[in-house]
Amino acid sequence: MRFIFATFNLLIILGSNTTLLAQQYALEQVNSNSSRNQQLLSNVDSNISFSVRANSILLQSKVSWEKPSLTILSIILTQQLNTRNPYGWNDGPMMQAKGYQMVARPGVNMRYGVFEAQAAPEFLYSGARSYTKLFPGQSFVKAHLGPISMGVSSENLWWGPGINSSLLMSNNASGFLHGFIGTNKPIKTPIGNIEFNIIGARLTSYIKLLYENNYNQIRNINDDWRYLNAYVVSWQPKWVKGLFLGMTRSLQQYGDKVQRQQTGFVSKYLPVLGLAIQKTNNFGDDSLDRDQLASFFLRWLLPKSNAEFYVEFGKNDYGYNVRDYLMAPSHSYAYTVGFRKLLPKNKEEYVQIEGELTQMSQSPDAMVRSAGNWYVHGQIGQGYTHQNQIIGSGAGFGANVQTASATWINGDIRNGFLIQRVERDPEGRVNKWTDFSIGWMPQWKYKNMLLGAKVQLIRSNNYNWEKGNHNFNIHSRLMIQYNIQ
Repeated sequence: MRFIFATFNLLIILGSNTTLLAQQYALEQVNSNSSRNQQLLSNVDSNISFSVRANSILLQSKVSWEKPSLTILSIILTQQLNTRNPYGWNDGPMMQAKGYQMVARPGVNMRYGVFEAQAAPEFLYSGARSYTKLFPGQSFVKAHLGPISMGVSSENLWWGPGINSSLLMSNNASGFLHGFIGTNKPIKTPIGNIEFNIIGARLTSYIKLLYENNYNQIRNINDDWRYLNAYVVSWQPKWVKGLFLGMTRSLQQYGDKVQRQQTGFVSKYLPVLGLAIQKTNNFGDDSLDRDQLASFFLRWLLPKSNAEFYVEFGKNDYGYNVRDYLMAPSHSYAYTVGFRKLLPKNKEEYVQIEGELTQMSQSPDAMVRSAGNWYVHGQIGQGYTHQNQIIGSGAGFGANVQTASATWINGDIRNGFLIQRVERDPEGRVNKWTDFSIGWMPQWKYKNMLLGAKVQLIRSNNYNWEKGNHNFNIHSRLMIQYNIQ
């Protein structure tokens, strides 16, 4: 039997001059949050929000121009199998497809002075569609100037406090090419700590594949590349210990139209910085063939209780004015709410309990005023996707997801179980399509190899919204991480 592998939690030391908190190759969120757990155990800086994340977080840096430091990264092999139906998300370049898939990723990292470069390409093979592709993967070129980093990257990003879902930026799709400037550690100010990241990115499509945001239905769309401008900012008020408040916002436009604009640099390439928040201040927005999303989030760290609580609330459309926001708060909204609690036995051994709820279906407000499906607002045919996969919450397409899990952890050894329910785009459906699953998530270590697995047994009721179409699917992943050093 072929298993399916989940990839996570890669700690890499870049020589004696650099310390990384986590060089995380984020494919599946089974084991990507050990550093976040250590924060709940008071072993990691409590000023870090874990809401402004790329795959590597630079905490300390001693600049040295004597000689470059070179590190061969761990080799990652991730495999996935769906026996009957497409299923799975937060898996990078892998697709929601029936059958077998595999992603392989080697890598090398180099550091010299304030500069850092990494080549970590990802090779995808999908047996179901005889599809192969080489992606740039978790590669980048960066310059670290104190607490600020800037550069060009194709790394996956994760914005917001969610553990299984992020409304605006996740690892569900393959990493996309983007230029960026942002913090590599919190910046101390008189009002508290600030973290941020702003990107300008190129999103592309693959015409031979179907789109996740339209549940694998073919559409005649403009297949031009899209320009994405987005930012995330997190603020930790100095007056409330452990509290993080933040915002994300994104705007995408067709690339050819951006290039033809006869405007200044900021309005052309950084339009998200000047967007109004009320329709009354920007009536012409719908005529510009661009879509936007925004969210606000809160994370409350409770280290004395070894726990945290978080929420993210998003909108995919303007309110007409302030009164509209107040009178119809559920219009065009989505949200994620979650918690995590650790029951420690010692520094290495503890039990992790977590629950998370994500709501993306339209509210009853849609009966009189539809906002379109979450991630499908209307101006951009491809929706909020890269290489046809949603770059936000991977369940996508108006889904509602409830997840609860418990995991015993002792260093690199884990044994976890989850229960998950996914309600697929229920608004206006005569037949409700619901997936209910139970899963097992073990992880173990053998010499230089770290192995992690996830096996879910899924019962689908009214699959594809067809009455009486009930079936079972086994979704499994297997990750093999071979540590060179």
